[in-house]
Amino acid sequence: MTHRLASVPAGGSGTPEATRETVLRAAATLLATDSGASLAEIAAAAGVGRTTVHRVFPTRADLLSALALRAVELLSSAIAEARPEEGTAPEALERVIEAVLPHADELRFLDAGPEVWDLPQLQDAWWSITVSLDALVERGQREGTLRPDVPAEVVVEAFTGMLWGVWQGVHDGRVAPATASRHVVALVLAAVTVPKGAASR
Repeated sequence: MTHRLASVPAGGSGTPEATRETVLRAAATLLATDSGASLAEIAAAAGVGRTTVHRVFPTRADLLSALALRAVELLSSAIAEARPEEGTAPEALERVIEAVLPHADELRFLDAGPEVWDLPQLQDAWWSITVSLDALVERGQREGTLRPDVPAEVVVEAFTGMLWGVWQGVHDGRVAPATASRHVVALVLAAVTVPKGAASR
């Protein structure tokens, strides 16, 4: 069966960068519903020839690596747009969750396998993201809104692990996307915030 994505302009605008973006967008959309789609099917969905796809992404691993790098860039942008440095830490955490969960389909490409995570640029980008979240948690601990008895890096790992699981649940259809953010916010804040009236140490 040949897939064709109406939202993807056939062939891009002719520049290598536009063609690459067209293929990536088509691949992300198609692989979200058919994880076993071949490069030939992705080419058809993008409206380009197979040789064009192979020229941009010689192997399927190259394509998955590019999708993972694109996903981590999207995640970084979503967190930045959530303004984690503003307001109280619980408020900032809520904004971060609400900003990243709608991108569940794109972000699942971060789980593309060890060959992807061996890429230095992906490791550097992920490190930058975790450092920014560490800083958010540490700020909350200093201001007395987040519990100080758990190291910031543990809070961040638990937080990202929960997000990762819910992303997959949204993708699999087990978790309703319309309410996912609200439930994750409730769970995360219940686990890490200092109860009102409690003295932080």
